[in-house]
Amino acid sequence: MIVPELWREARAFPRELAASTVLLLLVFATHLVQAGALAVSLAAFVGGDVRTALLGGAVILAVSVIRILLSLAKAGSAAALGGRVREHLRGRAITTALTPARLHDPAVRDGSVQATLGEGIDGTDAYVSKYVPAVVLLALGSVAAVGLLAAASLPAAACVTVGILVAVLGPMAWQRMLAGRGVDHWDTYEALGDDLLESLRGMATLRTLGDVTGTRERLRERSEALRRATERVMRSSLATTAVTDFAVQAGYLAAVFVAVWDVMTGAAPRGEVYAILLLSSEAFRPVRDLSRHWHAGFLGLTAVPGLVALGAFGPRGSRADADADADAGAMSEVSGVATTPRVLRVSNLTYRYPGADHDVLLGIDLQVEVGAVHAIVGASGSGKSTLFDLLLGFLTPTTGTIDLDGLPLRASDIAVVSQRPVLFSGTIRQNVNLVGADDREVEAACAAAGILAEIRAIPGGFDAPVSEAGTSLSGGQRQRLALARAFLAQRPVLLVDEPTSALDDRGAQTVAETLERVAAERIVLMISHRTEALERVTSVRRLDAGMLQEVRT
Repeated sequence: MIVPELWREARAFPRELAASTVLLLLVFATHLVQAGALAVSLAAFVGGDVRTALLGGAVILAVSVIRILLSLAKAGSAAALGGRVREHLRGRAITTALTPARLHDPAVRDGSVQATLGEGIDGTDAYVSKYVPAVVLLALGSVAAVGLLAAASLPAAACVTVGILVAVLGPMAWQRMLAGRGVDHWDTYEALGDDLLESLRGMATLRTLGDVTGTRERLRERSEALRRATERVMRSSLATTAVTDFAVQAGYLAAVFVAVWDVMTGAAPRGEVYAILLLSSEAFRPVRDLSRHWHAGFLGLTAVPGLVALGAFGPRGSRADADADADAGAMSEVSGVATTPRVLRVSNLTYRYPGADHDVLLGIDLQVEVGAVHAIVGASGSGKSTLFDLLLGFLTPTTGTIDLDGLPLRASDIAVVSQRPVLFSGTIRQNVNLVGADDREVEAACAAAGILAEIRAIPGGFDAPVSEAGTSLSGGQRQRLALARAFLAQRPVLLVDEPTSALDDRGAQTVAETLERVAAERIVLMISHRTEALERVTSVRRLDAGMLQEVRT
């Protein structure tokens, strides 16, 4: 089955693809050489020519050693090809998944995106790194084997050719008839991931509402649907395997019959009869390998529609790629924040959500400079989060501009500490140090965030495990780890959403003092509802009815 999107991805890395394919062809060539040497050795042994038989055995041994070395090299090149393609796909898919349209689209469920970015992209590895080279091997290797076989016996070559054609075309026709089953299987897999992820995130609410039993039943129904879809796919897979095996066995048995007939009639020398038997088997090797790799890469193939929808197969050199490269480059530049004056200026900023009948923000003008912590307060729904989304580029202003030092503000200019920090499964060090800083810098950032002493008190310290979403830590610990991570990013603008919401008074004072120190070098803009968090802030603005008003400066 040819999947154009994955073939294009493989061709995007010609060096790795060529190395993997050439090495696979060389490995197959060793099988053909070994088959010829074995035919000569057997004929010599039966004929009493011990010297030729031993020489053939030495050739077989040497070829076996060469094949082992080539196979190791082939495995390495295949892994390199698969890794490059996965990295490329995941980079583009993540970039497109984090667009404003998707982030604010209620129809997009996180479980589906997570499954596509994870298992879906990983599943493409077997197809790209093994199936694609195997198709080339089938086209070239089988032809070569049949050509050698034809030199020994045209009837045997004809039988093998028919067997190869049936073994390849039969499963293709069968798969086309049942193509929808693979898509249904992946859709069911995504749906289960969606429900499971959302249930885990809302487990506390579900317990409070008493809906744990109902949720369990919904997950059971999803699991049962996935089981049925998997069984349908397996039955289809077994059918294609049966077609392939039947064609291979029938073609080989026909070739064996030809060889036996030649022996009975004396139409061919003993060596040629052995060659017919051995080469007939080797001619089907690419078919067997192709079938095996097809089944190994089936999960990735079923995820292709999801990857297409996610934009993972976008054109190379697109704006999304350029933005991703720029962000990656910015993340690697951690030598420090520029010492030149920094001014964040928002001019005549207006925004209205699609379909809404009024503007959320009305002509906002804001100038934030290095040297002090700036705060924006306002009631829930006043537009504070919308303003942050506009600064981050998640939303596009209806009117107005956002500049940093006279240039358009970029996502790579901003570090964020959200009210609900995102932590992932790993160690504390891995969650904090995303920019490759040294241990001294990591400890300094954690000390500035007021979390260093607690990290050292935890068994394992910086190597202590963090559960998915950081549920093994308290809310205050998660927020301070996120603050330390933002400090390490060394970006000129720091946006902070409710930095003390999960802290006690002492912790809140520590964070406030830290933000004051940070403000000496970077622009610090925060959202807060807690009055105690604003006691040390000299520049406070209130957002009300979409308009920004100064409270104190």
